[in-house]
Amino acid sequence: MNRAPILVIVVAALIAIGATAFFTAFERREITVPAEAKGEARYNRFFALERTLARLDIPVSSVATLSPERVPLAEDDILVLGDGLERIGVDDAQRIADWVRSGGRLVLSTGQSEDAAHTPLLEALEVLSSKAVKAGCDRLVADVKDNSGDGFMLCGPRFLLNDETAQDLDLGVGDDQRGYSFARFFVGDGEVSLLSDLAPLSNRALSHPAQQRFAWRLLEPSREGHVWLLYALDGPSFWRALFTRGWPGLLALTALLLAWMAMRGTRLGPLMPVPPLQRRALLEHVQAAGEFLYRRDAGLGLHALACRAALARARRLDPVCAELEGEALYERLADRHGIESAQLARAFQIPANAHAFRDSITTLARLRSRP
Repeated sequence: MNRAPILVIVVAALIAIGATAFFTAFERREITVPAEAKGEARYNRFFALERTLARLDIPVSSVATLSPERVPLAEDDILVLGDGLERIGVDDAQRIADWVRSGGRLVLSTGQSEDAAHTPLLEALEVLSSKAVKAGCDRLVADVKDNSGDGFMLCGPRFLLNDETAQDLDLGVGDDQRGYSFARFFVGDGEVSLLSDLAPLSNRALSHPAQQRFAWRLLEPSREGHVWLLYALDGPSFWRALFTRGWPGLLALTALLLAWMAMRGTRLGPLMPVPPLQRRALLEHVQAAGEFLYRRDAGLGLHALACRAALARARRLDPVCAELEGEALYERLADRHGIESAQLARAFQIPANAHAFRDSITTLARLRSRP
Protein backbone atom coordinates (compact mmCIF):
# COMPACT_ATOMS: atom_id res chain seq x y z
CA MET A 1 0.00 0.00 0.00
CA ASN A 2 1.34 3.44 -0.94
CA ARG A 3 1.50 5.68 2.18
CA ALA A 4 2.64 8.87 0.39
CA PRO A 5 -0.89 10.28 -0.13
CA ILE A 6 -1.71 9.69 3.54
CA LEU A 7 1.42 11.57 4.68
CA VAL A 8 0.60 14.47 2.36
CA ILE A 9 -2.93 14.67 3.76
CA VAL A 10 -1.66 14.60 7.36
CA VAL A 11 0.96 17.32 6.75
CA ALA A 12 -1.60 19.52 4.97
CA ALA A 13 -4.04 19.08 7.85
CA LEU A 14 -1.41 20.06 10.41
CA ILE A 15 -0.47 23.17 8.40
CA ALA A 16 -4.13 24.16 8.12
CA ILE A 17 -4.72 23.69 11.86
CA GLY A 18 -1.60 25.74 12.72
CA ALA A 19 -2.53 28.58 10.36
CA THR A 20 -6.10 28.66 11.73
CA ALA A 21 -4.85 28.79 15.32
CA PHE A 22 -2.35 31.55 14.51
CA PHE A 23 -4.82 33.84 12.75
CA THR A 24 -7.45 33.19 15.44
CA ALA A 25 -5.14 34.05 18.37
CA PHE A 26 -3.16 36.81 16.60
CA GLU A 27 -4.00 40.34 17.70
CA ARG A 28 -2.36 43.43 16.22
CA ARG A 29 -1.34 45.97 18.85
CA GLU A 30 0.67 49.17 18.75
CA ILE A 31 3.16 49.40 21.61
CA THR A 32 5.21 52.48 22.35
CA VAL A 33 8.62 51.64 23.75
CA PRO A 34 10.58 54.61 25.13
CA ALA A 35 13.94 54.74 23.41
CA GLU A 36 17.13 55.66 25.21
CA ALA A 37 18.08 59.29 24.79
CA LYS A 38 20.96 60.01 22.45
CA GLY A 39 23.13 62.99 21.70
CA GLU A 40 22.40 66.22 23.55
CA ALA A 41 19.21 64.79 25.06
CA ARG A 42 21.33 62.52 27.27
CA TYR A 43 22.81 65.37 29.30
CA ASN A 44 20.48 68.33 28.59
CA ARG A 45 17.31 67.90 30.62
CA PHE A 46 15.74 70.88 28.83
CA PHE A 47 16.42 69.59 25.30
CA ALA A 48 12.76 68.79 24.55
CA LEU A 49 11.66 72.16 25.93
CA GLU A 50 14.25 73.94 23.81
CA ARG A 51 13.16 72.15 20.62
CA THR A 52 9.50 72.88 21.34
CA LEU A 53 10.07 76.59 21.89
CA ALA A 54 12.30 76.77 18.81
CA ARG A 55 9.53 75.30 16.65
CA LEU A 56 7.24 78.02 17.96
CA ASP A 57 9.75 80.64 16.72
CA ILE A 58 10.59 81.71 20.26
CA PRO A 59 14.25 82.70 20.81
CA VAL A 60 15.72 80.03 23.07
CA SER A 61 19.21 78.77 23.96
CA SER A 62 20.54 75.98 26.17
CA VAL A 63 23.66 77.01 28.07
CA ALA A 64 25.98 75.59 30.70
CA THR A 65 27.49 78.83 31.96
CA LEU A 66 26.41 82.14 33.44
CA SER A 67 29.19 84.28 32.02
CA PRO A 68 27.90 87.66 30.78
CA GLU A 69 29.53 87.07 27.39
CA ARG A 70 27.56 83.86 26.81
CA VAL A 71 24.36 84.83 28.60
CA PRO A 72 23.66 88.57 28.07
CA LEU A 73 20.48 88.90 30.12
CA ALA A 74 18.05 91.54 28.84
CA GLU A 75 14.99 93.05 30.51
CA ASP A 76 12.33 90.79 28.95
CA ASP A 77 14.37 87.56 29.03
CA ILE A 78 13.51 84.38 30.91
CA LEU A 79 16.20 82.44 32.77
CA VAL A 80 15.51 78.84 33.81
CA LEU A 81 18.07 77.54 36.28
CA GLY A 82 18.48 73.77 36.51
CA ASP A 83 20.05 71.91 39.40
CA GLY A 84 23.22 73.17 41.02
CA LEU A 85 21.84 76.29 42.66
CA GLU A 86 24.55 76.12 45.33
CA ARG A 87 27.28 76.32 42.66
CA ILE A 88 26.33 79.82 41.57
CA GLY A 89 28.96 82.26 42.78
CA VAL A 90 28.34 85.46 44.69
CA ASP A 91 29.07 87.72 41.72
CA ASP A 92 26.75 85.82 39.37
CA ALA A 93 24.08 85.67 42.06
CA GLN A 94 24.15 89.44 42.56
CA ARG A 95 24.04 90.03 38.80
CA ILE A 96 21.00 87.77 38.43
CA ALA A 97 19.26 89.42 41.39
CA ASP A 98 19.82 92.88 39.92
CA TRP A 99 18.54 91.67 36.56
CA VAL A 100 15.36 90.28 38.16
CA ARG A 101 14.68 93.53 40.01
CA SER A 102 15.06 95.42 36.73
CA GLY A 103 12.36 93.37 34.99
CA GLY A 104 13.73 89.88 34.32
CA ARG A 105 11.87 86.62 34.87
CA LEU A 106 13.56 83.82 36.78
CA VAL A 107 12.46 80.17 37.07
CA LEU A 108 14.37 77.95 39.49
CA SER A 109 14.03 75.18 42.05
CA THR A 110 15.36 74.86 45.56
CA GLY A 111 16.92 71.52 44.67
CA GLN A 112 17.62 68.78 47.17
CA SER A 113 19.58 71.01 49.52
CA GLU A 114 18.03 71.40 52.97
CA ASP A 115 19.71 74.78 53.39
CA ALA A 116 18.65 76.35 50.08
CA ALA A 117 17.76 79.65 51.77
CA HIS A 118 21.45 80.31 52.42
CA THR A 119 22.65 79.83 48.84
CA PRO A 120 24.16 82.99 47.29
CA LEU A 121 21.34 83.52 44.77
CA LEU A 122 18.42 83.15 47.19
CA GLU A 123 20.24 85.30 49.73
CA ALA A 124 20.68 87.99 47.08
CA LEU A 125 16.97 87.78 46.21
CA GLU A 126 15.96 87.83 49.92
CA VAL A 127 12.79 85.80 49.40
CA LEU A 128 12.98 82.66 51.59
CA SER A 129 12.57 82.11 55.28
CA SER A 130 15.26 80.22 57.17
CA LYS A 131 12.70 77.95 58.84
CA ALA A 132 12.92 74.31 57.81
CA VAL A 133 9.89 72.36 56.57
CA LYS A 134 9.42 68.74 55.58
CA ALA A 135 9.48 67.54 52.01
CA GLY A 136 6.25 66.40 50.43
CA CYS A 137 4.14 66.12 47.30
CA ASP A 138 1.36 68.34 45.97
CA ARG A 139 -0.96 67.74 43.07
CA LEU A 140 -0.91 70.42 40.40
CA VAL A 141 -4.08 70.47 38.32
CA ALA A 142 -3.99 71.60 34.70
CA ASP A 143 -6.97 72.18 32.47
CA VAL A 144 -6.11 69.34 30.11
CA LYS A 145 -8.38 66.54 28.93
CA ASP A 146 -6.47 63.31 28.55
CA ASN A 147 -6.92 59.64 29.37
CA SER A 148 -4.50 59.68 32.29
CA GLY A 149 -6.42 62.28 34.29
CA ASP A 150 -5.79 65.96 34.91
CA GLY A 151 -2.77 67.18 36.81
CA PHE A 152 0.41 65.61 38.10
CA MET A 153 2.32 65.25 41.35
CA LEU A 154 5.08 67.71 42.19
CA CYS A 155 7.35 66.27 44.87
CA GLY A 156 10.40 67.67 46.59
CA PRO A 157 11.57 69.73 49.56
CA ARG A 158 9.03 72.43 50.38
CA PHE A 159 10.06 75.99 51.28
CA LEU A 160 8.72 78.96 53.23
CA LEU A 161 8.60 82.57 52.04
CA ASN A 162 9.53 85.46 54.28
CA ASP A 163 6.83 87.95 55.26
CA GLU A 164 7.71 90.57 52.67
CA THR A 165 7.75 88.07 49.80
CA ALA A 166 4.49 86.46 50.97
CA GLN A 167 2.75 89.81 50.50
CA ASP A 168 3.89 89.91 46.86
CA LEU A 169 2.79 86.31 46.21
CA ASP A 170 0.99 86.00 42.88
CA LEU A 171 0.39 82.25 42.78
CA GLY A 172 1.27 79.43 45.13
CA VAL A 173 0.72 75.77 45.85
CA GLY A 174 0.88 75.21 49.61
CA ASP A 175 0.56 77.46 52.64
CA ASP A 176 2.61 79.17 55.33
CA GLN A 177 2.28 76.21 57.69
CA ARG A 178 3.43 73.18 55.71
CA GLY A 179 5.38 75.13 53.10
CA TYR A 180 5.09 75.68 49.37
CA SER A 181 5.86 73.37 46.45
CA PHE A 182 5.38 76.15 43.92
CA ALA A 183 5.28 79.91 44.31
CA ARG A 184 5.27 82.82 41.88
CA PHE A 185 6.00 86.24 43.32
CA PHE A 186 7.32 89.62 42.30
CA VAL A 187 10.78 90.93 43.13
CA GLY A 188 11.13 94.58 42.17
CA ASP A 189 9.97 94.92 38.58
CA GLY A 190 10.68 91.26 37.84
CA GLU A 191 9.10 87.92 38.58
CA VAL A 192 10.39 84.75 40.22
CA SER A 193 8.85 81.27 39.90
CA LEU A 194 10.21 78.97 42.59
CA LEU A 195 9.51 75.22 42.52
CA SER A 196 10.54 72.33 44.72
CA ASP A 197 11.59 70.43 41.59
CA LEU A 198 11.92 71.19 37.88
CA ALA A 199 10.94 67.67 36.83
CA PRO A 200 7.82 68.91 34.93
CA LEU A 201 10.14 70.73 32.50
CA SER A 202 12.38 67.73 31.85
CA ASN A 203 12.47 65.78 28.60
CA ARG A 204 10.28 62.74 29.34
CA ALA A 205 7.84 64.69 31.52
CA LEU A 206 6.90 66.94 28.61
CA SER A 207 5.38 63.95 26.80
CA HIS A 208 2.35 64.27 29.12
CA PRO A 209 -0.30 66.92 28.37
CA ALA A 210 -0.54 68.09 31.98
CA GLN A 211 3.17 68.90 32.18
CA GLN A 212 3.06 70.57 28.77
CA ARG A 213 0.25 72.87 29.90
CA PHE A 214 2.03 73.63 33.16
CA ALA A 215 5.30 74.43 31.39
CA TRP A 216 3.55 76.82 29.02
CA ARG A 217 1.76 78.61 31.87
CA LEU A 218 4.96 78.69 33.91
CA LEU A 219 7.09 80.29 31.22
CA GLU A 220 4.50 82.27 29.25
CA PRO A 221 7.20 83.10 26.70
CA SER A 222 6.96 86.01 24.32
CA ARG A 223 8.73 86.50 21.03
CA GLU A 224 10.33 89.69 22.31
CA GLY A 225 12.47 88.16 25.05
CA HIS A 226 15.03 85.36 24.92
CA VAL A 227 14.61 82.15 26.92
CA TRP A 228 17.83 80.93 28.53
CA LEU A 229 17.82 77.29 29.72
CA LEU A 230 20.71 76.56 32.09
CA TYR A 231 20.78 72.74 32.14
CA ALA A 232 24.12 72.52 33.99
CA LEU A 233 26.61 74.89 35.51
CA ASP A 234 30.24 74.38 34.60
CA GLY A 235 32.52 75.12 37.50
CA PRO A 236 35.93 76.76 37.21
CA SER A 237 38.65 74.89 35.38
CA PHE A 238 40.62 72.28 37.29
CA TRP A 239 43.89 74.22 37.18
CA ARG A 240 42.25 77.45 38.26
CA ALA A 241 40.53 75.74 41.17
CA LEU A 242 43.76 73.97 42.06
CA PHE A 243 45.81 77.16 42.29
CA THR A 244 43.11 79.36 43.83
CA ARG A 245 41.59 76.94 46.34
CA GLY A 246 44.09 74.13 46.55
CA TRP A 247 47.21 76.17 47.31
CA PRO A 248 47.40 74.95 50.96
CA GLY A 249 47.60 71.37 49.72
CA LEU A 250 50.19 72.32 47.10
CA LEU A 251 52.26 74.09 49.76
CA ALA A 252 52.18 71.05 52.05
CA LEU A 253 53.04 68.74 49.16
CA THR A 254 55.99 70.92 48.19
CA ALA A 255 57.29 70.88 51.78
CA LEU A 256 57.02 67.08 51.92
CA LEU A 257 58.82 66.76 48.59
CA LEU A 258 61.68 69.01 49.73
CA ALA A 259 61.99 67.07 53.00
CA TRP A 260 62.13 63.77 51.12
CA MET A 261 64.81 65.11 48.78
CA ALA A 262 66.86 66.31 51.75
CA MET A 263 66.59 62.91 53.46
CA ARG A 264 67.59 61.07 50.32
CA GLY A 265 70.49 63.44 49.71
CA THR A 266 71.87 62.82 53.21
CA ARG A 267 71.54 59.08 52.84
CA LEU A 268 73.27 58.88 49.47
CA GLY A 269 76.17 61.14 50.34
CA PRO A 270 78.67 62.53 47.81
CA LEU A 271 79.07 61.12 44.35
CA MET A 272 81.50 58.21 44.02
CA PRO A 273 84.27 58.42 41.43
CA VAL A 274 83.68 56.56 38.21
CA PRO A 275 85.75 53.34 38.15
CA PRO A 276 88.41 53.34 35.39
CA LEU A 277 87.49 51.30 32.38
CA GLN A 278 89.92 48.44 31.73
CA ARG A 279 90.36 48.83 27.99
CA ARG A 280 93.27 48.20 25.65
CA ALA A 281 93.77 49.53 22.17
CA LEU A 282 93.69 47.22 19.17
CA LEU A 283 97.38 47.68 18.52
CA GLU A 284 98.14 46.72 22.11
CA HIS A 285 96.18 43.49 21.67
CA VAL A 286 98.01 42.69 18.44
CA GLN A 287 101.37 43.40 20.03
CA ALA A 288 100.56 41.27 23.06
CA ALA A 289 99.40 38.38 20.87
CA GLY A 290 102.60 38.57 18.78
CA GLU A 291 104.80 38.61 21.87
CA PHE A 292 103.03 35.56 23.22
CA LEU A 293 103.49 33.60 20.00
CA TYR A 294 107.13 34.63 19.75
CA ARG A 295 107.87 33.53 23.34
CA ARG A 296 106.22 30.16 22.77
CA ASP A 297 108.54 28.92 19.95
CA ALA A 298 110.92 31.80 19.21
CA GLY A 299 108.59 32.99 16.47
CA LEU A 300 108.99 29.93 14.26
CA GLY A 301 105.27 29.18 14.06
CA LEU A 302 104.35 32.80 13.38
CA HIS A 303 107.05 33.06 10.70
CA ALA A 304 105.82 29.88 9.00
CA LEU A 305 102.24 31.21 8.94
CA ALA A 306 103.38 34.52 7.43
CA CYS A 307 105.40 32.73 4.73
CA ARG A 308 102.53 30.45 3.74
CA ALA A 309 100.11 33.38 3.57
CA ALA A 310 102.48 35.45 1.39
CA LEU A 311 103.15 32.56 -1.01
CA ALA A 312 99.47 31.67 -1.28
CA ARG A 313 98.59 35.24 -2.18
CA ALA A 314 101.45 35.54 -4.71
CA ARG A 315 100.50 32.29 -6.46
CA ARG A 316 96.85 33.29 -6.51
CA LEU A 317 97.60 36.63 -8.17
CA ASP A 318 100.34 35.31 -10.51
CA PRO A 319 99.86 31.70 -11.72
CA VAL A 320 103.49 31.62 -12.96
CA CYS A 321 104.68 31.71 -9.35
CA ALA A 322 102.93 28.40 -8.74
CA GLU A 323 105.48 26.64 -10.98
CA LEU A 324 108.55 28.36 -9.51
CA GLU A 325 110.57 27.67 -6.39
CA GLY A 326 113.77 28.92 -4.77
CA GLU A 327 115.80 31.65 -6.45
CA ALA A 328 113.55 31.70 -9.52
CA LEU A 329 110.53 32.41 -7.31
CA TYR A 330 112.35 35.15 -5.41
CA GLU A 331 113.41 36.86 -8.65
CA ARG A 332 109.85 36.67 -10.00
CA LEU A 333 108.49 38.23 -6.81
CA ALA A 334 111.29 40.86 -6.81
CA ASP A 335 110.42 41.92 -10.37
CA ARG A 336 106.71 42.00 -9.59
CA HIS A 337 106.82 43.86 -6.27
CA GLY A 338 109.99 45.95 -6.59
CA ILE A 339 111.86 44.28 -3.74
CA GLU A 340 115.40 42.89 -3.92
CA SER A 341 115.57 39.12 -4.42
CA ALA A 342 118.24 38.75 -1.69
CA GLN A 343 115.96 40.49 0.80
CA LEU A 344 113.11 38.17 -0.18
CA ALA A 345 115.38 35.13 0.21
CA ARG A 346 116.31 36.20 3.75
CA ALA A 347 112.64 36.82 4.56
CA PHE A 348 111.63 33.24 3.64
CA GLN A 349 114.49 31.70 5.65
CA ILE A 350 114.09 30.72 9.33
CA PRO A 351 115.16 33.75 11.43
CA ALA A 352 118.16 33.27 13.66
CA ASN A 353 117.30 35.95 16.22
CA ALA A 354 114.69 38.55 17.09
CA HIS A 355 116.17 41.18 14.76
CA ALA A 356 116.06 38.78 11.78
CA PHE A 357 112.49 37.79 12.76
CA ARG A 358 111.38 41.42 12.77
CA ASP A 359 112.97 42.08 9.33
CA SER A 360 111.41 38.94 7.84
CA ILE A 361 107.92 39.79 9.09
CA THR A 362 108.25 43.36 7.79
CA THR A 363 109.27 42.17 4.31
CA LEU A 364 106.49 39.57 4.17
CA ALA A 365 103.97 42.21 5.25
CA ARG A 366 105.17 44.51 2.43
CA LEU A 367 104.83 41.60 0.01
CA ARG A 368 101.23 41.02 1.04
CA SER A 369 100.29 44.69 1.00
CA ARG A 370 101.41 45.31 -2.59
CA PRO A 371 99.34 44.16 -5.57
